[in-house]
Amino acid sequence: MSEPRGTDRDAAARRYSTDQVRRRRAIALRASVAGLVVVGLLFVVVFPVSAWLDQRSTLGQSERRLETLQRERERLDREATRFTTPSEVEKVARDRFGMVRPGEQAYAAVPGPSATTTTTSTLPSAP
Repeated sequence: MSEPRGTDRDAAARRYSTDQVRRRRAIALRASVAGLVVVGLLFVVVFPVSAWLDQRSTLGQSERRLETLQRERERLDREATRFTTPSEVEKVARDRFGMVRPGEQAYAAVPGPSATTTTTSTLPSAP
């Protein structure tokens, strides 16, 4: 049949010596420390590097946007210098906004009706 439980314990105790148990514990401790070091390296190196790369990408996009805005500002500055004389302001007011001086009348040319074409069907009509 089966052996008593006390005998199983004695057999298990005989399987591993005290030195073997110490070695296994030392290996387990080293593996745990190595795992903690790897996790620590992830937090210290990998995550900051990925954040830095993301920031670099965002910085590049922001620099391109800044260049575009600077070019637009230069264009607007050039356009603004055109409006230093009253005659230029009047010209733009008449052309763009249809403004007139007091007593003048504004006329707008309306396009004529478009030519429409009709097509006749070549199918025979139903009797």
